[in-house]
Amino acid sequence: MDRLHPLEREGVEAGLKEALAAARNFEADVRLRASDGEYRWHMLRVHAHDVRDGKPQFWLYVLTDIHARKLRKQDLARTIKLQAGMLDVSVDCVKVIQPDGRLSYLNRAGCIALGVDEDSGLGMEWLPLLGPEVKEIGQAALDDARRGFNARFPGLICLPGEKPRYWDNMLTPLLSPNGDVEAILCVSRDITAQRESEERIALLMGELNHRSKNQLSVMHALVRRTVPDTRVPWLRTLEQRMMSIARSQDLLINGEWTGTTIYDLVVSQTAIAGDVLGERLLLQGDPDLRLHPGTAETIGLALHELTTNAVKYGALSSSSGRVFVSWSIRDGDGSPHLCIDWLEKGGPPVKEPERKGFGSLIIERNPRVVSGARVNCHYLPTGVVWHFEAPARSVLAG
Repeated sequence: MDRLHPLEREGVEAGLKEALAAARNFEADVRLRASDGEYRWHMLRVHAHDVRDGKPQFWLYVLTDIHARKLRKQDLARTIKLQAGMLDVSVDCVKVIQPDGRLSYLNRAGCIALGVDEDSGLGMEWLPLLGPEVKEIGQAALDDARRGFNARFPGLICLPGEKPRYWDNMLTPLLSPNGDVEAILCVSRDITAQRESEERIALLMGELNHRSKNQLSVMHALVRRTVPDTRVPWLRTLEQRMMSIARSQDLLINGEWTGTTIYDLVVSQTAIAGDVLGERLLLQGDPDLRLHPGTAETIGLALHELTTNAVKYGALSSSSGRVFVSWSIRDGDGSPHLCIDWLEKGGPPVKEPERKGFGSLIIERNPRVVSGARVNCHYLPTGVVWHFEAPARSVLAG
């Protein structure tokens, strides 16, 4: 006993004494002082042999050197404790789920979020903790992870007395050396604040859109009240241009001011020509290509003026005329450029106007306010040809 570590001597003596009195086996991990004065871990096993009438005839003491194994176990325990501490610092809900859907690990943030006692021992099913609102999509994500695929789904937790909390759940399968899914790592991030911010932004955008449309209506009313004779031709032209701005704005509002597709812009601005799309108005280009909001309004006005002129004097003024509108990304000066072309054919002969008014300004000069833009407009006998070109980075959204 003198070789036992002082911190373990009292416990080992008491345990051994109790075992000897009860004639039962005793086992303990102890540190014994070696000949060099250093302590090494040993497993002490005391076995009662040839027990007669409750008394052993002799005792067998076995000492096994487990020092290296004990140190590895202690190192592993320290590593696990350190990792657990690191995970507990995280505000994300980190959990390990067994393939049968039961929790085998949950960090402190996860325990708080799911209302689970840290000393519960876990082992409960994970999905029921999330609530019925997300059970179906959660089950689908869990099934994907069981099959070895990464999965992701939005979550919702409603604890009694607390406001709903929204989560972004990412599931990653943990594979064994032979490729089987041993467990599933799930990291859930609280996105409640982000969602609330998005809702506030949506509310503000809705109010901004409402006020913008009201301003156009007020401007329209002011113009009509200011003009003594509302039958003057130019008033109708001005109203149509204001309607063009309103149509572009509607597209941007629907796109939450992130831009609009060129296709939708062309369709909306040529609508004044009537039901000609697909027959006399032919479009060609990527329908998903999107313009920046500012570029959309500028190009939208130009398309409106081109359409107005085509209906009055050009290809859309006769049943045989056609208008071709195309857009594409081409190489220009070593970088991608967006090109939009308007081409009229089959209409009455046209010639360049002797006097260029505000409409010509909108068609030829206004689009040049776009950074790096070039605009050409030619009045050929066969019809108007209009070309817009600008660096893609200046005009495209996303």
